[in-house]
Amino acid sequence: MNYLAHVTLAEPTDEARLGALLGDFARGLEVERLPAGMRFALHEHRALDQWFDDHPRVRAERARFPAELRRFSGILLDVFADHVLARRWDELHPQPVEEVTGSLYRSFATFAHLLPPRLVEVAPRMATEDWLRGYGDRRNIQRALHGIAGRMRRATPIASGFDELGRRYDEIEACVLEVWPDAEAWLEARRRSLRALDAQPK
Repeated sequence: MNYLAHVTLAEPTDEARLGALLGDFARGLEVERLPAGMRFALHEHRALDQWFDDHPRVRAERARFPAELRRFSGILLDVFADHVLARRWDELHPQPVEEVTGSLYRSFATFAHLLPPRLVEVAPRMATEDWLRGYGDRRNIQRALHGIAGRMRRATPIASGFDELGRRYDEIEACVLEVWPDAEAWLEARRRSLRALDAQPK
């Protein structure tokens, strides 16, 4: 899952939404300085990524990518999932999208002293250009893939993976729509379990 999905699935606070985003900006992050709720969301991000990768429907979808893209299929599906979420938002989330994204963007100022270097660099543009809502536009998905490819140490065919979104749009969209409620249910169960453990006498 990518930025919009993680922020949307996080608990509904500015602190948690920022923590959910920080999972993708971990380099240089001083985890021990984070408030407890933000740390919880950061760890939840990592657990959710693993759960998503292991989901049978996701594994099956990744296997359908061409051989040259299969190694990067997880990254591609993560980004495509944000596109589907942005496009089908009203069916998938009860809160207006601008409230969710606004909560995250507001947190950049509130917790500016905790942001890692890479997020300090991109946060102003992410907010002013409204990157998260922008994922509903396929052109922004293409730009995102070019950006990911540009940050890799070696040349990769990731940017060409955009063509897969066009070729298999309905199939990929169906995958995301099927997995989304599973993700919500899994997170809710995980949170209940962790809170029950915290409530036990030490």
